[in-house]
Order: sequence, then structure tokens, then C-alpha cells
Amino acid sequence: MNRCQICPNNCILERNTICGRKPDINENVVETTAIAVDPIEKKPLYHFLPGSKTLSIGTLGCNLKCLNCQNHSIAQPTNPLSVPTKKVTPESIVNVAVENNLESISWTYNEPTIYPEWIINTAKIAQDYNIKTILVSNGYTSQKTLDDLINYVDAVNIDLKSSDDTFYREVCSGKIEPVLNSIRTYYENLIHTEVTTLVIPGYNDDLSSINNVVEIIKCISKKIVLHFSAFYPQFKLMNVPPTIDETVINACDIAKNNGLKYVYPGNTYPSLDDNTYCENCNEILIKREYYKVINNITSDNKCPKCGHKQDFTS
Repeated sequence: MNRCQICPNNCILERNTICGRKPDINENVVETTAIAVDPIEKKPLYHFLPGSKTLSIGTLGCNLKCLNCQNHSIAQPTNPLSVPTKKVTPESIVNVAVENNLESISWTYNEPTIYPEWIINTAKIAQDYNIKTILVSNGYTSQKTLDDLINYVDAVNIDLKSSDDTFYREVCSGKIEPVLNSIRTYYENLIHTEVTTLVIPGYNDDLSSINNVVEIIKCISKKIVLHFSAFYPQFKLMNVPPTIDETVINACDIAKNNGLKYVYPGNTYPSLDDNTYCENCNEILIKREYYKVINNITSDNKCPKCGHKQDFTS
């Protein structure tokens, strides 16, 4: 029996795979479920090409089965054959980015790494135009796939859904260690890395869970951008209340007080915590209000007031 090596599930290819991937895909025909132009902050990426737009590409399927999946209609469809898809080529994806003067292509909405061939083949063409490749991923990826991707990916946002392996088993039908390995691998290979933790009431919003997430990121690097995001009832967790803003802001404060340099709230009412400040003089470098962004940082990533160089990718 042949087993898939793309993710830790190692599904038998001759049977139905967890993500829905078939063994006979065409590497040069991307089956998309969505193509859109988004603010890069929506990914969310706050320190990579701030204020720019990105071409977002969604495909079909996911290798986790999260109970709270907000894009379950394409990530976990009841009947994949009923989901409308459009076949496009890597060349046509890059052409759309070029025609719209976009600096990046983001693979997002569902789990992109279940089709690494599509990402890589598109990125090879995009590199000729200096267009960056972004992954918005659950990080549930095999080392082999990570090794294949790292030369073609410029930035990632990884969902660290919890610090607890029990949460991953019960809520996501997965394991935490591959996710932690992905974060480490991307960061250590100089790929711009940001992390998002969705704070779900009654599941991972307690003080211990928040502290453990902070410690995980801190042990990799204090410079990794961490987003704590508010939960809203979704999919199979419709009975769980939304996260209040105060819980998210408190989580951010805990992270900052424990040494993380860049921490932001998400899905909350706009506040001063959404802005990026100079770490030297506290000047506002990037002002954010929802997806309205005012970028005050210089082209060489320096503070316009004191000249301190920031740890950004632009």
C-alpha cells in the first residue's frame, strides 16, 4: 500500500484520504475554489509588506478536521463534488498578480500545503517577477513537504490552535508536534513567520493555555509576530459564545509582559493595540483601523523619528 508523505496523516493513497487529495492530480492545473484580492493584514500578516494587497488563492480540502472551521464549506465539504471549482494554471495565477500590480500571492482559505506542487510550480514563475509567495497554514505538514517548500515560500502565518496536544486530538483530529516543527522550520530557514492563536472560550482561554502558547513562541524567537484572535461561533461549535475583547487584550498583555516583542489582537474592536510602534522611541510606525493601514515606516524599515531599524520584511 502506498502512503501519502505530504502530511503527518500518512493516508493510504488507494483509499479516501483525510484531506480529499487524489493520487493523480495534474501538477500544472490548479483547482481553485476562490480567487480574490485581499489586504495582506487579513491573512493576518502585519510585518510583511504592510499596507499592500495580495492575490488570495483557495483550493479544496484540509488535513485537519477542526470543529470550529470557518471555511468548512471548502475545507471540509460534505460532498466535495458539489463544490464549484475553477481550473487555472500557475502561469495564469501569476498573470493576475502582475496585471493587478500585486507584490504577493497568498495560498489561503483552506489548507494549502496538501498541494505543495501547485504552490511550488506557481512560486517558480512568480519569482521571475519578484512576486512573493505566502502560506496561511495550519502547520500540519510533514518534514518532507517543508523541505520541498522552503526555497519557494517567503512568508507564512501558522495557526497554533492550542498549546495542548489533547486540544489538537479532540478539536482538530491532529497532533501538536508537527505544527511546532513547522513553525521552527520556517523561522529557522529565514522565512518570515507569524503565528495566530484563536482564543475559544472554555477550550483554550484559561491563563495556563495562554502562558503556554507564549512560552512556545518565546522559545523559538521573541521576534515572531503573535496574533491572539477572538472566536465567533462556527460550524460544530455554534453553542460556544464569542470571545470578549477583554480576553484577547489580556492575552496580548500577558505575551508582551513575558517578553514577546510583537503581539496583536484580532477580531476585536479597533484599538491602540492594533498599531505597530518603534521599539526604541515608541513612535507609531504602522497605524491600523480594521484593514485601513497608514504606513509611516521608511522604505528601509527605519523609524522616521529616531532612525531605529525595525525587524520587518518589506
